Amino acid sequence: MNCDSNERRSSRSIYYVNFFEEAKRRWMVLGVLTTVALAVLAPQVGAPGGLLHAEYLSYLPLTYIYYKAGKSRTSKSRVRLYTLTVLHANVGALVVCVVTVSAMSTTLDRRVIEGAILASTGRPCAWLPVSLLSCNTVPTLAAVNYAVSLLLSPLTHYFLCGQIPIPPLGGVVFTSVATLAPFALGHYTSKPESESWSRKACGLAVLYAECCALLRDAEGSLYVTDVIATLLLAVWCVVGTAASGALYARGGLLSAAEARALLLVATPKATHIGWSDVCFPAGMSRLPAVFMAPAQALLLAAVFTTERTDQTNKSDQRILPR
Repeated sequence: MNCDSNERRSSRSIYYVNFFEEAKRRWMVLGVLTTVALAVLAPQVGAPGGLLHAEYLSYLPLTYIYYKAGKSRTSKSRVRLYTLTVLHANVGALVVCVVTVSAMSTTLDRRVIEGAILASTGRPCAWLPVSLLSCNTVPTLAAVNYAVSLLLSPLTHYFLCGQIPIPPLGGVVFTSVATLAPFALGHYTSKPESESWSRKACGLAVLYAECCALLRDAEGSLYVTDVIATLLLAVWCVVGTAASGALYARGGLLSAAEARALLLVATPKATHIGWSDVCFPAGMSRLPAVFMAPAQALLLAAVFTTERTDQTNKSDQRILPR
């Protein structure tokens, strides 16, 4: 009798899940979900001109993210990684989006289709991969990808809408200084750090501000079918772009660690359109970006913030091909 009860207890213990430990491991995923929920419930609070004046306060967490990234150990990698990352972010993402839009064209509004395609050609999002820093090559890779996009993104917009949006020189200079100055300060004045929960928490603050701004810009009369279809479109575009990056590792072009770095840098797109408003008017065409912002953050948080993934990345960093 005792043997039977012991066997039942042991069999039940195999399937025991410590929810507290699982929440600790995946706190970033829960944080993304909570951040998006808060933005949906009260977008006016975090939108520009709102109670928090996020158009100014958001620079504080951004500065801290780049400062902490500067404290991490940086390393170079093969030219092939930089080339494939740039091509995947600026060409591959557009191809994936066009294929997805073609498959869903009968259920989507024309403005949503235009907004999704233009969002896929936007500038890369640098703060998200840096806040989730899991590979020593990420800062350099993100910088190169952003610099090349300043040339490729206007050309892509010209091909799509016949106009070349020129980024204002003042904005480019301000972004460069606001990014490079804290990064250099952290790199030259502090000891190296490889992991920081505070950097990820600041990433959640920036995500909240961006979601609030996008929700306010996309306000208007929307049908439930349009919202659901746009949500599916955004999710499939982000997942398709991320999943196609794994083909480089399977094809032997990149190592597993390099493919993860490419996934982290090439997947997210900047949701703040800024100087490309000429091709991206406010309204319903902004709706895809509303869903892409949390979708890309949630996907990357789920992939890169568990303990098992962190341990794998640390071991892979030592064997990155030079």
